Amino acid sequence: MLFFGNGDYEVTCNFLDKTGQRIAKKRICHNVSKKEARDGMRDYVTNRFSDIIDVAHPIKVAAKPVTTR
Repeated sequence: MLFFGNGDYEVTCNFLDKTGQRIAKKRICHNVSKKEARDGMRDYVTNRFSDIIDVAHPIKVAAKPVTTR
């Protein structure tokens, strides 16, 4: 089976805490597809910050390829 689109992605996640303050987290995911990077970040934020996330507002996740020079 061939996998296409595996690479390194910079993933940014924005969400609100229960007090209404905007929180942004950024990570680098290595050797994954774009979907895996976004899903992994969503799982990380949901598990790590489950006690402070405002569930009434969406968790926004964006992934972009990391460029090396």
